[in-house]
Amino acid sequence: MLNFQISLRLLLPTLLFVSGLTTVQSQARELEVVVTDANGQALPQAVVSIDFAATEKAPTAAIIDQVDRLFTPFISTIQPGSTVNFPNSDNIRHQVYSFSPAKTFELPLYSNREAPAITFPEPGIVVLGCNIHDHMRAYLYVSPHAQSRMTDGNGRVLLDAPSDDMQVHVWYPGLGDETTAERHFAVSATQQQLRVTLNVTPQQQNPPPPSPLQQRFNKLKDHAH
Repeated sequence: MLNFQISLRLLLPTLLFVSGLTTVQSQARELEVVVTDANGQALPQAVVSIDFAATEKAPTAAIIDQVDRLFTPFISTIQPGSTVNFPNSDNIRHQVYSFSPAKTFELPLYSNREAPAITFPEPGIVVLGCNIHDHMRAYLYVSPHAQSRMTDGNGRVLLDAPSDDMQVHVWYPGLGDETTAERHFAVSATQQQLRVTLNVTPQQQNPPPPSPLQQRFNKLKDHAH
């Protein structure tokens, strides 16, 4: 009997802790946000944020690759304190840089050689470029919010939202290169979907210029016609 009482006393704090987690989780709801551009078309890769961290993970490592002389992905989002690796899948040299207030750095990248990861301790929008290839550009959204996710190809994203009134924050290139440029939208306690239209056009990296061999081939093709 004594052993049972001792075991129950040891187990009781765990039961209370689990019960508390269940209560917090029950207060969350699933909120769908649909983002469209100035023409009413679905807007992929818009960053949608709320200040409610029901299931968000701690800072982790992200990857922004260089493929076919383009950044991949074009837009990324991380939490402050996360690190980003910049592998180079091309067989040519790159030099990633940023002059953004949130993080200023330069990082030479060589094929088949791993570069050190970069840590981003402060929130903000980091605009990435390549010193060697002017057409390359990408964006890293270091979130000032508890939860940030990006819309899919249909302009939709699901958030774990609180069960009371709240604000949704949305950012996309074209609104500005600071988190203060993001748009804010009120959501009621009973609302399950929010539709947002941003006065922007879809952004993407410019394709790389043709190589000298491609230019010569194009000239021959044009001459043949």
